[in-house]
Amino acid sequence: MPAEPVPSLDAIRLSGVDLGLAHLLDAAELDRAATFRSPALQNRFLAGRIALRLHISALTGEDPGSLIADYACPSCRNHGDTGHGIPQYRLPSHPGRLRASLSRSGDWCLLAASLDQDVEGIGVDIEDGTAADFAEFQSLALTANERRELHNAPPALGVRLQTGLWVRKEAVLKALGTGLAQDPVLVDVSGSQPAVLGQPPLPGLWNLEDINPASVGLPDNFIASRAVRRAARL
Repeated sequence: MPAEPVPSLDAIRLSGVDLGLAHLLDAAELDRAATFRSPALQNRFLAGRIALRLHISALTGEDPGSLIADYACPSCRNHGDTGHGIPQYRLPSHPGRLRASLSRSGDWCLLAASLDQDVEGIGVDIEDGTAADFAEFQSLALTANERRELHNAPPALGVRLQTGLWVRKEAVLKALGTGLAQDPVLVDVSGSQPAVLGQPPLPGLWNLEDINPASVGLPDNFIASRAVRRAARL
């Protein structure tokens, strides 16, 4: 069987994005940017959304300003050009929906997108390797299997492994479409197939992978993961 198409993946330095391209964004995205009180956070939000449109344009050949935002928020049950939620776009020349994901950390942004209609969800996440270095992390975020994995790991790797587990969880929750509306302490990513404790197997076929930062141009101190959820074949 031919290999499944792999969603595109790229890392962008947010400070290098031309904010003069903010006219490419929808009104709801601009309104959302205006809710950030800090100019630095506002600019990072705008840069991330601009970068995502440029990434999709490079993947599809579409004009980045012609993309029709179709964001979905599971928490407030809004769908369409809401300016927040799960990133999805409709393309003028393509009948299907394009799935996408975006993760920001500091001055960096990781992007992924796919036109494959078998892909029902994509999630990417990046964090600095020390992001989970606090005392309460394990009790707030990890399952028993994950705590066992940490216990068996060399102490020198503990902090990065903790952060890696969190990054995987974030990627899975984005691909699942729930975000943090699903309690992350119930999401187990200690194996190749993610699971939610106490619930049936997660729908679809999953590919959960850690991304080598150097492969996408991220600094070595970052940790990155991608989760792809495809429709189950009968």
